[in-house]
Amino acid sequence: MGVDLARRLGVAAIGIPIVLVVAWWGGAAMAAGLGLLAAIGVWELGRMLRTGANRFLGPLSAAGAAAIPYVAWAVGAEGVVVLLTLLLLVMLAAATLRIRPLEGPFRAVALSFAAAAYVGGMLSYGLLLRETPGADPRLGTALFFLPVGVTWLADTAAYFGGRLFGRRPMAPVVSPNKTMEGGIAALLAGPVGALAIARLAIPEVAALGVLPVAVLGLLIAGAAILGDLVESAIKRECGVKDSSNLLPGHGGLLDRMDSLLWAIPVAHIGLSVLL
Repeated sequence: MGVDLARRLGVAAIGIPIVLVVAWWGGAAMAAGLGLLAAIGVWELGRMLRTGANRFLGPLSAAGAAAIPYVAWAVGAEGVVVLLTLLLLVMLAAATLRIRPLEGPFRAVALSFAAAAYVGGMLSYGLLLRETPGADPRLGTALFFLPVGVTWLADTAAYFGGRLFGRRPMAPVVSPNKTMEGGIAALLAGPVGALAIARLAIPEVAALGVLPVAVLGLLIAGAAILGDLVESAIKRECGVKDSSNLLPGHGGLLDRMDSLLWAIPVAHIGLSVLL
């Protein structure tokens, strides 16, 4: 077994059980776990974005991102709007007082606020999935893992589809190694994965019918592709290969979460319409 594969398996062996337990607990425990992931993700974003003339309000951005999942659970969408408003005001005040005009205080606020809202806001949808009204721990946990499972299957299909059939680049400037054929394989795997997961673990979703679940899987897979491309564009803009070296064999946390930052909100929106 290669060293890189061993590291990847080691990280997965530690991380997957933790995620399962926290998702089963839900509530404040899951909010805290997602908040920690959001703070780390923002730290990685700040590390990438803090290049050249860019300034980044790291502590404020990380704190805001960490708070969003908890506020989403404790108060709801209105509380998140209030939190983001306060975060923006505090960032504007801090940048005005601490960053000289020629150093780009407003640019620093724009980058820092966007990072917090993006990572913290998107991850908070995972908690909303787990806490779907009327869902017991079994159903809530299964709903949370639906986009996770579909994303993993779509990503695996994209990898092998690209390796076997890849000819035409999907986004040559942003990510030269991704191919149209790999993307098609991912889009085909999305509906199949959603139907299989629903049939095996979520009868409440399977009862919605084949077509709605298949469309949901297609949308999740498409969102996962876009999430991956977005982070690739950010890394290319910043001139880095990985968001960090936090996870041995995997790169950074954002490198593992990039697709999920899109797939989880799309799953929540889709299930909110269907259920």
